[in-house]
Amino acid sequence: DRKSQMIASYAEQFLGTPYVYGGRSPEGFDCSGFASYVYGHFGIEIPRTADDQYYSGASVSEPIPGDLVFFTTYMEGPSHTGIYIGDNCFIHSSSSGGQVIITSLSENYYSARYLGARRFVN
Repeated sequence: DRKSQMIASYAEQFLGTPYVYGGRSPEGFDCSGFASYVYGHFGIEIPRTADDQYYSGASVSEPIPGDLVFFTTYMEGPSHTGIYIGDNCFIHSSSSGGQVIITSLSENYYSARYLGARRFVN
């Protein structure tokens, strides 16, 4: 879908943006703030937190670029999200990386904690 591809491409211009807890602007993002900011640019309103995003999107078994991917990280349940960009990779604002980075879904830390993908573009 063209719009979801545009979402993935748009997200990539924020590579290197600092991670800021609770951040939701190009000054600094947290993971769900980044996802909601990118989607908002396309007029798509999604919830603010990773767990709310997870429970409100349409479940998909195979993500396409622009879908959100979710992980259980520092707490039980969906606590981290990123935007799938294709080639088994996702872009996300990483607290450990300190900025917006691209990571492979097959990286051990993330593959062990993967919960699934959600679609917000129909």
